[in-house]
Amino acid sequence: MTKLDRYVGKIVLGAFLAALSFFMLITIMVDLLTSLPRYAERAAAAGMGGLELSAYLGLRYLKMLPVVMTTVTPFAAVVAGMFSVARLHNANEIVPMLFVGRSIHRVLRPMLWCGVIAGMMMVVSWQWIVPHVGADLAASNSFLRESTSVQTGIVHEKHEEESQYFYAMKFDPDEQTLAGAQLLVYGDMQADAVMISAETASWDKERGDWLLQNGRRTTQAGGGPIEWLGRPDLTPGILMQNSRDSVDPATMSYTELQSLIEERPNRNDLRLAFHRHITYPLANLLLLLLALPLAIRYERGTRIARIMAAIALCGGYMLTDLVCQKLGQQQGMLHPIVAAWTPTILFGSLGIVMFSSTRS
Repeated sequence: MTKLDRYVGKIVLGAFLAALSFFMLITIMVDLLTSLPRYAERAAAAGMGGLELSAYLGLRYLKMLPVVMTTVTPFAAVVAGMFSVARLHNANEIVPMLFVGRSIHRVLRPMLWCGVIAGMMMVVSWQWIVPHVGADLAASNSFLRESTSVQTGIVHEKHEEESQYFYAMKFDPDEQTLAGAQLLVYGDMQADAVMISAETASWDKERGDWLLQNGRRTTQAGGGPIEWLGRPDLTPGILMQNSRDSVDPATMSYTELQSLIEERPNRNDLRLAFHRHITYPLANLLLLLLALPLAIRYERGTRIARIMAAIALCGGYMLTDLVCQKLGQQQGMLHPIVAAWTPTILFGSLGIVMFSSTRS
């Protein structure tokens, strides 16, 4: 890195951190202010005091930070780039940089690296951070947002040497109870199959397993009573995350989505989410390629028009992405891969053309 890179890089880094903090804070504040009456009502129904609710919400929003970061980072990157260019213009530093032989693309290179690093941050967060808080967020959302948190049709599949298929008719995360629980364990041979069923089951925190009521274990050779389910990995939080009603592909890692796509190939939303995990981090660089050429100005009186044009292009990208998401989730409307990659290819090509044609 040259002195020019370090100088511009410090400006971009400061603007990016400030913009990212602002967008994350405003997202959390909007959610809190719009939902606080409902949160207070649910807390009163559950017997929670004001201090307990404050601590509960504080922990919830702390866990939300990685999820919010994967949503607002592209906006923070493009705002940081625009503000950095504006600062250099206001200090009359762009023209001297060009006068000593630096091209405008060379001056803007640290801003593009900021977009690349921001995209890598999103990838790391999606793979190793967001999945660890996704289950807890699903459980808290069910508690805070719904008058009843009972889920129906809970399904959890596990494929190893002994594949297992779990199903429950009802799941109450508040009481941590199951109704109509069934666990099918099957191997390579039909004689290895085992069916465990129970009318109800309750989660035992000390043992870390489900205590079965009227539990029965059935095999080809016969059957008998059983007291415990034997699946300590099926915690209430995991069941909330994997229920058909509450599963959110946006909080899953790349490896989890790949596994679920193989198990449920008819789920368009899973395939769409996997490819958006690839294309959305690219938006950090893509939006910079679109916005930076409009931020560079050599004439007077064009600042507002250029800023509005940059906002319009970024808004057009987000609108196209949103429409493609809706179409990709509908069966038979638009293939999920096409829906995920169309905005990136369309606006990415436009961004490359605009950036390469920037006057130096």
